Amino acid sequence: MRSREGELIPVVQRSYDLCAAIYEHVNRFPRAQRGLIGRVVIDDALRMLALLTVANRLRERAGSLAEASGRLDAVRIALRLSHQLGFLSHGGYELLSLRADEVGRMLGGWMKHVATKGGAEAVPALGSPSPPASPASKGPRYTMTSPTIEKYLRAKLDHPSTLVVVAVGAFYQTFFEDAAWCARELKFALRDLAADSEPERIPACGFPRGRLEHYREVLASRGRTVHAV
Repeated sequence: MRSREGELIPVVQRSYDLCAAIYEHVNRFPRAQRGLIGRVVIDDALRMLALLTVANRLRERAGSLAEASGRLDAVRIALRLSHQLGFLSHGGYELLSLRADEVGRMLGGWMKHVATKGGAEAVPALGSPSPPASPASKGPRYTMTSPTIEKYLRAKLDHPSTLVVVAVGAFYQTFFEDAAWCARELKFALRDLAADSEPERIPACGFPRGRLEHYREVLASRGRTVHAV
């Protein structure tokens, strides 16, 4: 399945973008390391991209997705090592980690969807098992590169097990899996705030900023802590 005729599905597109960004940063490694750890991380990233591309054409795709997930884990470890050894700048590591985390989120959702449906279905639009989002009406619309979304994703990278909310005007908004969880557990309305140009959904929900402490207590009673940015 493709998101539109001639376009890559979102998880493959994000993997493609990750590979391009890795190649750009590896070219800045010391010459001796480009053919060592640099080659390793590029090879694993390209192999992951190939597995995801092929998986989308297979009827039984669970094995390819599991191998792609393993390749992504290898990419993350190689990036961490490159950063620790000083070959990759802090800014470069942060950017690549953010992109790898996004691919991992989408790939994890695809794997869960396949496991639930028996392996034959195509990838969901977002790559996650969240409930359908109702169409957005009024209010801001976002793409994956919007400052609000980037702020959420960066905070989520640092607080993966915490429910992250971002201040947007008079409200706190949360997105993706956090939004799906809140919609399910707290009976919030789940909206799709993706801009028309964005090929994937951006589920979101929120509450008034003045109610932050109230919802901290409510969520704590359900085993979730809140990180507000």
